[in-house]
Formats: sequence, C-alpha cells, structure tokens
Amino acid sequence: MFIYNDFKMYVLAGNYEKAKSMLSDAELDAETFGAVSNVSMFLSLVFRYPEEDVYDTLNDNWEAFADFISDYSDSKITLYDHTEMESDYIKLFEQDMDGNKIVPYISFYTEDNKMLYGESTFKIREWMARAGFVLGEDVTELEDHVYIVLEFISMLFKKLSEPENLESWYGSLHNLYNVLENYGPVLADHFAAAVAKRDDMPFYRDFSVILSGFLNDIDPIMEDVFTESK
Repeated sequence: MFIYNDFKMYVLAGNYEKAKSMLSDAELDAETFGAVSNVSMFLSLVFRYPEEDVYDTLNDNWEAFADFISDYSDSKITLYDHTEMESDYIKLFEQDMDGNKIVPYISFYTEDNKMLYGESTFKIREWMARAGFVLGEDVTELEDHVYIVLEFISMLFKKLSEPENLESWYGSLHNLYNVLENYGPVLADHFAAAVAKRDDMPFYRDFSVILSGFLNDIDPIMEDVFTESK
C-alpha cells in the first residue's frame, strides 16, 4: 500500500532511495504537474507589479484560465484598466500613505520582528540556487517576494513534468516540498488572508482567496497523482 505522507517525509529527509522504492514502476501523470505549473505562473503574474508586458500577458491568457478562476471564486473577476491596476498595486503592496499596505514578503510573516531579509529569505535563496533558479538582473525584489516564490513553484512543477533524469526529478520534488511545507501556509494563511480583507481592492481581494484555495489544494493534488500512479 502506498502511503503518501511516508513518501513525502522520505523525500524531505533526502532519503530518495526509500522514496524510489515506494514509486517503483509508477506511471506519473506529468500533465497534471504541467497544469499546476501553468496556474502557479499565472498567479505569479497576478501578484507582481502590472507593468505593460505583465498586464499584456495576463490579458492574452485570461480566457485560458477562466475555468480555473471560476473554480475558486464566485466573483466575476475581470482584468480592469491598466493604469488603475498599477495604482492599486502600488497602494496595496508598496506605498499606501495611510499605512495600510500589505507586505508581500514571506519574511515579514515569519520573523519575530517582522524584519525583511530574514532567515526565510536565505532558505528560499538556497533552494532556488540548488534548483538553478536565477533572478533576472532587472529584478529588485528579494527572493521571498510572493510573486517570485510562485514563479519558483511553477518552475519546480515544470521540472517534475519534464524530468531530465531521476535524480534531478527527486531534487526538484525535494525543493518543492521544502517550499510548500515551510511557507505554503504563510502564503495562504497570512499573506492571502490579509489581502482578502481589503474590500477596497476587489481584484486582489478575490485573487487572494483563489491563491489560498489553490495552495491548500496542491498537496491533495499531488497525493492523488502519486497514489493513482501505483
């Protein structure tokens, strides 16, 4: 009998041989990993500053993710005016003059003094380096910014869907579990929960609910994939 939590603990502990023995002769559904990768990247775009190319990419792909959006939200969410969206993003995440901004960095929610550039930043940076995930030279945000972590999750699922070899596949899974186990709840229960209270920002409010629901569904999705592969 395949016990998913045992498998996950072996991977997190780096005991790949034990994990491999549990998945021997398995036929994994790579398509599901690819779909989760695409959704993670879409949400990464939603939670980054909507400069022109980001906004255009969201607009071009909006219909492709319409079913996903409706699965996680009863609201009729639409992509609104670009300039207004830029203004809302700045007010919500960067420079709210009333002091009500939502901090989009994981370390803010994990450090006792709400300090940025904390231990979580360095852990995520280490996992990214191990996975070969490199930020562009034009990126000014820290590695634990919500949109960067979502992009990293997307890349890891992409690697699971298109493995180079077995060792690299387990390495990607190890990194993915590290991120999700350590910081998935932070994204869902702290960051997203805070944004969900902002009725003055309905677009980001509704997408924060979607983000939380999606993050909470990832582990059950993975359990289904692994269990059904046996």
